[in-house]
Amino acid sequence: MNLKVMGTSYTGIENYLVEVEIDICAGLPNLNIIGMGDTTIYESRERVRTAMRNSDYQLSPKKITVNLSPASIRKEGSHFDLAISTGLGIGMGYIRDRKKILENYIIMGELALNGDVKGVKGVIGGAILAKELGLKGIVVPRDNIREAGAIPGIDVIGVKNLKSFFHFISTGEMEEGGIEIKKGEENIELGGEEEKFRIDINEVRGQEGAKRALEIAAAGGHNLLLSGSPGSGKSMLARRIVTILPQMEMEEIIESSRIYSIMGELNRENPLVTRRPFRSPHHTGTISSIIGGGRNPRPGEITMAHNGVLFLDEMSEFSKDVIESLRQPLEDRKVSISRIGYRLDFPTKFILIGATNPCNCGLLFEPGDQCKCSAHEIERYRKKLSGPIIDRMDLYVDIKKVKQEELLKNSSGGEGSESIRERVLRARKIQMERYGEGKLNCDITPREMGQYCPLEEEERQLLKIAGENLKLTARAFHKVIRVARTIADLESRKKIEKKHLLEALSFRKS
Repeated sequence: MNLKVMGTSYTGIENYLVEVEIDICAGLPNLNIIGMGDTTIYESRERVRTAMRNSDYQLSPKKITVNLSPASIRKEGSHFDLAISTGLGIGMGYIRDRKKILENYIIMGELALNGDVKGVKGVIGGAILAKELGLKGIVVPRDNIREAGAIPGIDVIGVKNLKSFFHFISTGEMEEGGIEIKKGEENIELGGEEEKFRIDINEVRGQEGAKRALEIAAAGGHNLLLSGSPGSGKSMLARRIVTILPQMEMEEIIESSRIYSIMGELNRENPLVTRRPFRSPHHTGTISSIIGGGRNPRPGEITMAHNGVLFLDEMSEFSKDVIESLRQPLEDRKVSISRIGYRLDFPTKFILIGATNPCNCGLLFEPGDQCKCSAHEIERYRKKLSGPIIDRMDLYVDIKKVKQEELLKNSSGGEGSESIRERVLRARKIQMERYGEGKLNCDITPREMGQYCPLEEEERQLLKIAGENLKLTARAFHKVIRVARTIADLESRKKIEKKHLLEALSFRKS
């Protein structure tokens, strides 16, 4: 007897259809799984056999072959357990009316030895695939039902254990607590209209220039480098940018949730990524962990930060290879990882915030003779960040420690996140009306600048003189115009004015 059940696997963050082919015939009793599976899939034989036995479904002493097609692609993960056991249940006669499931649903789920169905990775991608293929829906563990339910237009069947699933397929009856059916929703209830954070930007005393830079970065999607003494508030500032960023759109939620699902970072309590990611990897991280890669390529921190913020604290202490590997992702908004036979592209649309000391001791900007570093040592430390990387930063801010008198004040540190966020939202709305959905000032090309960033003769001359004095590269020249465009948008100005260019130039590094 030969039959097929639809499953799915993923390469990178993209799911593809896998046909779980099952052949049962006379011969030496054996259950063999083929089709380039990893160790986890190979061990699926014992999980399936034991789970079925403990659910009162005995496998007949037959020769059973399970093929995961296409067999030419390497597969990994435990999510084939439920599809394999479903096929065996049909082949052994424990399930009737099989077309309801086999022809209309993708099946995903890991089996516990007692027959319970456990949560798996990549479910939201499987739900997207089911919709793209025009299927009726997807069968998933109960723990993943809210995750799959984010995709509208498909049915999601949540399964608690093997016995209730087999009973449901055969009779259409749902045992209480065993089966849950959910319709994919067009609009998901994400909570209140406004996100509530436990932190606020007004908790940072002083540093008004850095706060202004954060506002501009959030409004236009610009990269920011903070250079200052230890304890001056660089990390504190960077972590509060999420409080002034707009809420994620539904498309962004699905994009980010798909990435986090593949990485196994979603669960029943947090089935979707509804807040903008803020990733802060340690400076000892490897290229594979930060950029992505590995034997079976997986997204790195820069992809986990997609639609959010990547914060590199102590940026100068990251390995040179890691920092230089950021060049392509910062320009192309994606990272390409090549392996023999295929190439994967991971999205990397994020705001990069770097924090670094100005010298070895970090006290260069402090008054008096606190810094003991020589000019040679200072220059050598600064060169840890290469010119091409520095050139890819839109905003630079040098910050000093806040005086103790300022820290001891009873009043707050000025304007709060809520009011700044309102300006950011207005500026982004202007950009949306100008460029269309999903595009910010940081994304406009040099060709588009003539249309969207026209300059009068006075502004042109100012920019020309500043470019010569600051020795701006072509890339830095364009970044100044993009930042000035964002500053103008924050003031709801249609044209870039002289004051906007001057402020944008004040955030350049000479």
